[in-house]
Amino acid sequence: MTTVTTQSETETIALAAAIAQQLRAGDVIALEGDLGAGKTRFVQGLAQGLGHDPARVNSPTYVVMHEYEAPGAITLIHVDAYRLDGDDDAALGIGWDQVLQGDAIVAIEWPARIANMLPEGAFRVEIEHIGAHARRLSIACPAGRTLTVLSGPPHTP
Repeated sequence: MTTVTTQSETETIALAAAIAQQLRAGDVIALEGDLGAGKTRFVQGLAQGLGHDPARVNSPTYVVMHEYEAPGAITLIHVDAYRLDGDDDAALGIGWDQVLQGDAIVAIEWPARIANMLPEGAFRVEIEHIGAHARRLSIACPAGRTLTVLSGPPHTP
């Protein structure tokens, strides 16, 4: 696990954008953190790094899932599992099997709600408040994968 500290939303978005450039179609990113920790900002960064308009990204809390497509870019699927109760049928109701078997990158907020349905090879990102705008991101890569952006100097916007 690697820990990175960002001092602003802009830095969190820039870090996620750099990470996105090292992801592959089919990757899953499980995002943990309290309300307001910056999970959706992180997904905005993923969108930016993949070539999508980050301004289009908003929390899918009430619709459960948003799908972002752009010409020449890997599709980004943003799931908010907060309203799911961990019941396999509820997750399957959003087309979970198709989501995981597709060629998209999938970012999941509140993944603990559907923990039994997450693939073993998911990236794990825990975001913690450590100041008014500062965040600590603890990032774990699946076996056999690394993110070189995490081993270099801090990424700045």
